[in-house]
Amino acid sequence: MSTFLQNVAKDILTKHGGENLADIAVIFPNKRASLFLNQALYEEAGHAVWSPSYFTISDLFRNHSSLAVAGQIDLVFRLYQAYVRLTGSDEPLDHFYSWGQLMLSDFDDLDKNLVDADKLFINLEAWQEMRDFSFLSDQQRKSLEEFFGKVETDTVLQQRFNDIWKNLGPLYHAFRKDLRDNGLAYEGMLYRDVVEHHVTDFHYKHYIFIGFNLLQKVEQRLFLQLKEVGKAEFYWDYDNYFMLQGHEAGRYIRQYLDRLPNELNTERASADIDTDKLYNRLSEKKDITYISAPTEDIQARYVTTWLRGLGDVVKTDPRSVAIVLCDEGLLQNVIHSLPETVGDVNITTGYPLSATPAATLIGALLALRLQGLSKDGRTYRLAYVNQVLRHPYAKFISEDVTVLYENLNASKTFFPSTQQLTVNQSDAIRRLFIHEDGTTKQGKAFTISLLQWLSDMLKLAGIGSREEEDPLTHESIFRMYTIVNRLREVFAQSEVDSTPVLLQRLLSQLIDSTSVPFHGEPALGIQIMGVLETRNLDFDHVLLLSCNEGNMPKGVNDASFIPHSLRKGYEMTTIENKVAIYSYYFHSLLQRASDITLTYNNATDEGRQGEMSRFMLQFMVESGQKQNIRRLTMLSGQNVSPVSRVPIAKTGAVAKRLRKVTSLSPSAINRYLRCQLMFYYNTLCGLYEQEDDDEQEIDSKIFGDIFHRTAELIYNELSGEGHNKTVTAEAIDQLVKEKYKIEAFLDQAFREKLFKTDRADFHPRYNGLQLLNRNVLKLYIQRLLRLDKANTPFEIIALEESYYDDLTFEANGEQRTLTLGGQVDRLDKTGQRLRVVDYKTGQPLALAPPSMEEVFNPDYVDSKHSIYYLQTFLYSSIIRNSPQARKTANPNGEAVAPALLFIRQAGKTSYNPILKIKEDGQEDARRPVYKEIDDIACVHDNFTQHLRQLLGEIFDEQRPFVPTEHKERCSTCIYKNICG
Repeated sequence: MSTFLQNVAKDILTKHGGENLADIAVIFPNKRASLFLNQALYEEAGHAVWSPSYFTISDLFRNHSSLAVAGQIDLVFRLYQAYVRLTGSDEPLDHFYSWGQLMLSDFDDLDKNLVDADKLFINLEAWQEMRDFSFLSDQQRKSLEEFFGKVETDTVLQQRFNDIWKNLGPLYHAFRKDLRDNGLAYEGMLYRDVVEHHVTDFHYKHYIFIGFNLLQKVEQRLFLQLKEVGKAEFYWDYDNYFMLQGHEAGRYIRQYLDRLPNELNTERASADIDTDKLYNRLSEKKDITYISAPTEDIQARYVTTWLRGLGDVVKTDPRSVAIVLCDEGLLQNVIHSLPETVGDVNITTGYPLSATPAATLIGALLALRLQGLSKDGRTYRLAYVNQVLRHPYAKFISEDVTVLYENLNASKTFFPSTQQLTVNQSDAIRRLFIHEDGTTKQGKAFTISLLQWLSDMLKLAGIGSREEEDPLTHESIFRMYTIVNRLREVFAQSEVDSTPVLLQRLLSQLIDSTSVPFHGEPALGIQIMGVLETRNLDFDHVLLLSCNEGNMPKGVNDASFIPHSLRKGYEMTTIENKVAIYSYYFHSLLQRASDITLTYNNATDEGRQGEMSRFMLQFMVESGQKQNIRRLTMLSGQNVSPVSRVPIAKTGAVAKRLRKVTSLSPSAINRYLRCQLMFYYNTLCGLYEQEDDDEQEIDSKIFGDIFHRTAELIYNELSGEGHNKTVTAEAIDQLVKEKYKIEAFLDQAFREKLFKTDRADFHPRYNGLQLLNRNVLKLYIQRLLRLDKANTPFEIIALEESYYDDLTFEANGEQRTLTLGGQVDRLDKTGQRLRVVDYKTGQPLALAPPSMEEVFNPDYVDSKHSIYYLQTFLYSSIIRNSPQARKTANPNGEAVAPALLFIRQAGKTSYNPILKIKEDGQEDARRPVYKEIDDIACVHDNFTQHLRQLLGEIFDEQRPFVPTEHKERCSTCIYKNICG
C-alpha cells in the first residue's frame, strides 16, 4: 500500500531536492505524523537526508509571539480572580471551576475565529431567546444550580444566568488585560495576537502544511498570509468518496482547496504520483467486519484473536497493523491481551490519569491527612494508614511500608500514635507521618503545606519507581506531581483562600480532565493509538475498539455560555463542526486500509441499548452492495473453571489428618453440615478466614461479640462477680437508672472486641456507623434486662464458661473417642432448673422448630436454625451428664433446659427462649406436636444417637468429603475460589 505520507515525501523530494531540506518547516496538526514522514523521506531518498524542521500548528503560533500560553490551572485561577473583582461574587472557587473552564473555552473559540467580541456580547445581552432555557441540558442546569446555589424557579435561574451574560464582555477584556500585563495568554488569544499584528518574521524558505481538516479563522488567515508571500504549500489528506457535496467528512477541505490548493492534485503533483489511486481508495473492495460485544473487556481480549488471525503479517510488516482505541481507558486491558508472540509495540495515546494507581495514591494520602489524623495530631486511624501502606505505589515511597503494615496489624493497633509510626523508621516514613503544619486543617497556609507534602510523597515515589519497566507508572506519577506542584504554586501566588473540601474538589476535577501521554518510536512494531493520533497515518490492518455512539464521535456537545444560534451566526465552533471533524477522522482511518474490524458494546446500560457509532451505520448504508460487511456477535464465555469441585477422598494425607483430630467444636460440626468441603478446608487444612483489620467495620460476628461481652460485664456486676449470686428485679432497676454503667460496659466491650485494646484509658472515637451500632446494642441490652427482670429472681451459675465431655462412637469398624464442647454464653438457675442460654443477635426464623432428624439434616441448616439447636443441645447435654461439668456447674444433677435467646424477640411479653422440638414419628404430619424441653434428659438419648451417627460419618474413611448441593451457600463461602 502506498500511504499518504509516502506520496507527500516523494513529492517534497522531487520539488525541493533530496539532499538538504533544512530550509523547510513542516507543520502538522499533531506531533505524531512527523516521525512517520521522516521515515518516509529516508525510504524514498534511499539514504540519509537533512530533514526539515517539524512543528505543530500550536508550535508555529507560539514561536511567533512574545506571550506565553499559561497552564489551565493558572488560567482558571486568574479568571476566577478577575470574575470576583468584577462582580463582587462570593462563589467558592470549586463551584466556579467547571464554569470557568467553559468561559475559557468560549473566549478561546471566539478569538480563534476572530469574532468581534464587543458585538457578540452586545447581541448576547440583547438576545431575546434568553427567556427560553430549553437549550440547556439537564447536566448544564444541574451545574448551573450548583454554581448559583439552589434556585427555586426558572425565573431566578434565568436572572442569574443573565447576570453572567452581562458581565462576559467586561470579564473578557479584564481577563485579557491581566494576562497581557503578565506576558501570558490563553491559546486563542495568542493565535489572534499573531495574525492581527501581521507577524512577518517567518524565516523558513518554505512552510509545508500537511493533513489539516477544519481550520479556525486564525489558521486560515495565517495560511493565506504565508501563501501570499510564496512560502506556503499544502497537502490535503482525503478521499473522493467523502469529497462529494453533502458528505460531512469532507465539509471543510472542500471549502479550502480553491484558496489553499493541494500539492498532490493532478496539475501540481510530481509525475510519478498516481493521484487518482491515492484519492480513490475508500470505494475499493475491503474486508470489513462489525463485531458487537457485551462488555469492553471482551473487546479488549479479542485483540489476541485478531492479531493471531493476521498470521505472519505481525512479524513481517508490523507497521501496517494498528489497534485504535475509541475509549482510551481500554489501554491497560489491551496491553494485557497482547499475545506473547507479538514483538515490538508502540503506544501513542492518552490514558486517563484518574484510572491510574497514582490517582488512588493521592486519594489515600489526602484521606490519611484529612480524615485519618486526629484533631490533636497525635494519632491516626489504622484504616486510613492501611490505605496508604497497602497501596501498590507505597513501596516506592519507602521499602519499609510492608514491615510497618504487618507490625501494626499484628498488634491490632487501631489508633497508632505518630511516635509508633515513626520510631526507628526511615526518613521517608517519618516524612509520611510527621507534619509541621499544626492541627488546623483550614486556610491557605494549610493547603500550601498539604500540597507540598503531597508533592514530596510523589517525588519519593518517582525516585523509588525508577527501576520499574512499566512506562505508565513513571508517566502517571510525573503527571500527578506536575498537577500538585503547579496547584501549590498557584495557591501561593494567588489571593484565593482555600479549604480541604475545595482542594479535594479541585484535585478531583484536574485529575479527571488529565490524560497520561504515551509517545514511542513509531517506526517500530504494531501501533496502539487513540483516534486523534491516527491523523495522516495509513494502515493495512485496522482494529477499531469500542466504536460506540458516544465514543465516536466523542465529547460532542454544545456546552457554552453562548447559545447555539449566536455561535452559528458568528461562525464559531458548533456541535455540527465537532461531528464533522470526527466523521473525517473515521473515514480517513478506513480509506486506505484493506482489512478493517470495528467492535462496539451492545450491552444495555440504565435501560439504554449500546449502539454502534453513527459513522459505522452511515458507512454500512452508503456503501450498499459495494462493501460486503460481515456482522458478528461475541458472547460472554464460560467462567474460568475452578481448581476443583469434586469430592475429596479420605485417603493418604487426608486420612492421616482425620486420625489426628482429637476434639471438635459445635462450629466444626456445623461447618460439616453446611458443606463437607468447608469442614475439610477449615478443620483439616487449617485455612481460616482472615480477620478484618478495619476498625470501622462492624460485621455480624463483631456485633455479636460486643453484645456477648457487654452482657457478661453487666451480669458480673449484677451477680457481684461471683458464682451462684442471685439477680433481683431491684438490682436490674438500679442498673438501668445508672445509665452511665451500661454505657461504660458497652464502651469496654467496644474497646476489647472492636478496637482490640484492654487499656482503660483508651476512649474510642466512634464514627457514624459505629455510633449507630452502639445505639442498637444499647437497645438490645435494655431489652435483655427487661426480659430477665420478668424472670427474677434467678442465679447466675456461670458466664462465658467452657464445658467439655468425651463421646465414644464407632468409625471404620473401631471405637473412637472425641472431646466435644465449647463456651456457654450464660448458665443460670430458676427454681430447680438450670438454663443454658445462647444469645443470638441475628434475625430469628418464623418456621416451626425442627425434629431431631432435622437438627442433623444438612438441608435445614439455613431454614430452621438447626445448627443453633445442635450447639445448644450439646452444651446442655454436657452440663446435664458430664461428671466434670456436674461437679462445677450442676452438683445436684438438676434439670437443664436449652434456650436460644433471640434478642430481637426479647421485647415481646410472652417471649420464652426455651427450645421446643417436634416429636419424631408423629402420624399426622399436618398437626405436629411440639414440646418444650424442660430438661435435656428427655431428648438426650435421641440426640446422642444422632450425634454418634454423624461423627461416624465424618470419620468414615470410605466416604469422601462432598460439596453441598445447596449452591446458594457457595456465594458467601470464603473457599469458593478454591473449590468453585
